Amino acid sequence: MAQLASTPRCAMVAFMGQVVSMLARPVYGYAEIDRLLRLTPGTAKRWIDGYERAGRVYEPVVRQERTGSPWVTWGEFVETRLLSEFRSSVPMIKLRPVVEWLRERVDRDYPLAYARPFLAPEGKELLVDAQVATDLDEELWMVVPSQQGVLLTPTSRRFTDATYYSDLNGAAEHIIADPATPAVWLHPLRRQGQPTVNNIRTETLTELVAAGEPMQFVADTYGLTLEEVEQAVTYQTTRRRAA
Repeated sequence: MAQLASTPRCAMVAFMGQVVSMLARPVYGYAEIDRLLRLTPGTAKRWIDGYERAGRVYEPVVRQERTGSPWVTWGEFVETRLLSEFRSSVPMIKLRPVVEWLRERVDRDYPLAYARPFLAPEGKELLVDAQVATDLDEELWMVVPSQQGVLLTPTSRRFTDATYYSDLNGAAEHIIADPATPAVWLHPLRRQGQPTVNNIRTETLTELVAAGEPMQFVADTYGLTLEEVEQAVTYQTTRRRAA
């Protein structure tokens, strides 16, 4: 399940001489997100910045409006990570009204990048209200009411299981890159958001092993466990096979 960090961290970071919210920090390009989330090329750009087809303009799901910016913030990435969990034929654009509804009521640019809608009881209730008020297709619901209270759908559960928050009011601090390799993180302040194990890029560790260095030697060199190195290699190998 989603984990809450034991100590809160600063939500503000320096970027190009300015102090900005971690969620507003530019981290990725669209192609990087397609690669990291195993999306069909072009999907991240459509979801985040919208697109045009046959003379018709399709508004973005993630951004409030189209900007044309090639950079994607951490907050935009987190919400795109949530969208990537849906295995539905329903167009993602149908989630736009839900995101807009939540923005207006919680006054946050990235309402689905926080713990509250998924983990706090009142947050879940608000998300139910958003789904109902916007007449969202049930295939895209993120929480459902039940006799036991409001529960996460399997889609939301997969997302929160991979997401770490500072507290119930906090934003996503980092995301597990793949459930099969939980030691591999995507963190906006570590190695430009690339997959890492304890702040060491998985690509670096895998290249050393591929060059003939024993895994235990690599682990000792970087102060990692053997299992962490194994997960780094597994993650990189799996991604290369899928490419």
